[in-house]
Amino acid sequence: MTEIHTYKLDVVVPLYNDEEVIESLCETVFNTLQNKFQSIRMILIDDGSTDESYSVALRMRSVYDAIDVIKLAGNFGQHRAILAGLRSTSADLVAVMDSDLQDRPEHIPALVERMLEDGTSLAIARRIRRVDSLRKRLFSRLFATTSNLLVPFKVDPHLGAFRVMRQSIVKQICEVKEHTGTPFSMLYSLRVPYSAVDLEREARTAGTTGYTFKKSLKLASDRIMTYSIKPIRLAIVLGIMFGLFSIAIAGYSIVNYILVDRVAPGWTSIVFVTSFFGGLNLLFLGILGEYIGRIYIESRGVPNYIVQETTVDDNDSN
Repeated sequence: MTEIHTYKLDVVVPLYNDEEVIESLCETVFNTLQNKFQSIRMILIDDGSTDESYSVALRMRSVYDAIDVIKLAGNFGQHRAILAGLRSTSADLVAVMDSDLQDRPEHIPALVERMLEDGTSLAIARRIRRVDSLRKRLFSRLFATTSNLLVPFKVDPHLGAFRVMRQSIVKQICEVKEHTGTPFSMLYSLRVPYSAVDLEREARTAGTTGYTFKKSLKLASDRIMTYSIKPIRLAIVLGIMFGLFSIAIAGYSIVNYILVDRVAPGWTSIVFVTSFFGGLNLLFLGILGEYIGRIYIESRGVPNYIVQETTVDDNDSN
């Protein structure tokens, strides 16, 4: 068995309206991991919560010295909150997990063990069982299938955000100045070797998920539009196909007019086809506009997030 007690561990946890679970989260992390690593530190990032999450996190900091709290100026999204946490880490190993305890802290040693045994720098939990709503499971499957078809790299749909990585991987993530992508998708796009560990995902202990359909859709579009140009290529192929179809219709109408000396009937069909192609053109323009918009966002160089308050000592962060 690999000796993991010689390593320091930082645990990064994004928070959004999680006041009900923060206390049990911190207690579970420290009670479970305190004697397994050389040192443990939790970094809690409040991503613009509208409840008392920040106050509860500060209260837990008064109970456990090894807790740092970062409060973002608004709701910048889970992945940007994670990025803020990663940039504040300094330990040998860094774990990222959700706040709802569906990811179990007691599984972190198993992730570390597998990573060290395999000689990789990243270990990710692969969910073999998950207690989620049918809608969430179906959407996750749809997102994974669609993104795997459209992006140049494949991602196991059972992999989640729960992971452990070496500080070297964290530094690579933090060095990327990307605004429209996500740090984990970036690792997949770079084909960073990783170990996958089969783990069960538990039900939420309290509260409700902050991942709305809108946020999930944005995550899917970010991965597809940032790391692939296949949507544009698909638009080109469809444009050529429908262009050839239009030429065929025009040829048929001309031949029919010459031979029969009358205009082909079917004005309703013509209106339908015209409207259809008009809508298709707008769709393609929307896809093109999405790419141009992302180029504009990247060129502006605005920060991914703004830290409003933090307890992190700048001398201890990256």
